Amino acid sequence: MSEINKELVEKFTTMATAVNATVVELPSREDAYKYVVDLTVSKDPCEMLADEPGTEKGPLGPNRVPTRVQRILSVPQLNDEEFASVEAYAKEKGNILCIREGVRKYGAGLDVGVINAVAGVAASGTCLCPNTDEDVRLSSMLCEISVLLLDKSTIRPDLPSIAGLMRECIGQGPEPSFNALITGPSRTADIECVGAVGVHGPLAMHIILLEA
Repeated sequence: MSEINKELVEKFTTMATAVNATVVELPSREDAYKYVVDLTVSKDPCEMLADEPGTEKGPLGPNRVPTRVQRILSVPQLNDEEFASVEAYAKEKGNILCIREGVRKYGAGLDVGVINAVAGVAASGTCLCPNTDEDVRLSSMLCEISVLLLDKSTIRPDLPSIAGLMRECIGQGPEPSFNALITGPSRTADIECVGAVGVHGPLAMHIILLEA
C-alpha cells in the first residue's frame, strides 16, 4: 500500500475546492456509500429534461420542467455485496432506486452517479477516471451530482506524474479505455463569456477521499 502524502492531500483539497468541488474525507468505502445515499436523499428532486413514459412526475422544478418523484442513484462499479449493502441502506432512507447497469434508460433525470478515480492531481484538483464501460461514463455525465471516490495514496503532484499511469490505462484489455480527466462540475462560458455550471454535465461534484 502506498503511503499517504498529507501535503498533497491538502493541496488537492484546496485546488478542488477552488473549482467548486466538495471534498470530504472518510475512513472507508462503507462510510462513502452511506454518504452518497444520504446525499441522494437530501438533494432537490431531479428535473426531468426529457420525457420518460411510465415515470411518476412531481412538481415543476426551477427550469419549469417536471421533477422525478423517485430518486435515482447510479453505482455501476460496485460488486454484488457492496451493491446489496447500498440498496438496503437506500431502502431505509427513502424512495431511492439504486442501479448499476442500464443507466441510459434513466438519462432524463439521474440524481447521483458514483464512480472510482484511479489518481488525483494535486496541482489542479483533477481526478483521473479511466473506463471501458458505458454505464460508468454515463453515471458521471448524466447525473445532477457526480461523486468520485479517490484513495488518498493515489494523489500525485502534477499531470506529468500520472502520464505513465494514463498510458497503462489506455493499453489495458482488448477494448480501448476512455481516460477522463475531471476537474470540478461541468461549466462553460461560451455565451457572452458568462460562466454557467451544469450545461454539459453535473451541476455539482463531490470527491470522497478515502484512507485506503
